[in-house]
Amino acid sequence: MKLFELFSKHIKQTGILSEKEIEEVYACFESEIIPKNHFFLQAGQRCGKIGFLCSGILCSFIYNTEGDEVVKHFLEPNQFFTDLESYEKAQPAQLNIIAVTDAVILRISKQENTKLQNKLPQWKSAQGIFASQALNRMIQMQNFLRFGSAAEQYQYFVKNYPNLARHVPLKYIASYLGITQSSLSRLRRESF
Repeated sequence: MKLFELFSKHIKQTGILSEKEIEEVYACFESEIIPKNHFFLQAGQRCGKIGFLCSGILCSFIYNTEGDEVVKHFLEPNQFFTDLESYEKAQPAQLNIIAVTDAVILRISKQENTKLQNKLPQWKSAQGIFASQALNRMIQMQNFLRFGSAAEQYQYFVKNYPNLARHVPLKYIASYLGITQSSLSRLRRESF
């Protein structure tokens, strides 16, 4: 599917923008390929852009006090993303966003986005809907981590997020589940 068609289909779900307005919004975005293991954002940088994931998988993580990566969230296609606090407050990001597979994104700078919001106020409303959807998705993905054993959490993850389970490196899945990579390897062997 072409990038515009993918983007347009996602935007249309809000019912807020006309076809012409969607084309206007799309014209403000630039496409970018992020190769596997390359960053969209690194902690310490100021995040002055919003992305829309067209293909691939991204992962957001922070570093704990020991310097270990702690995975916070995975992103799959048809999701907008940014480090919202860094973006809105123009402060250094705490979050890292990395491509765990080759990814294609559309991105818009904060400056362009502000111009677009002033020109099309309904774009700001649509972005509010996307932010709410992203928050709900993050909460749903995190809820299963509160209950059950590590084995039950892993089984839930594999059943409910099969694309992630197939394509995301084990070190990221282990971090997300809060277990060591060796423990995850053992769970995988026992599950199959």
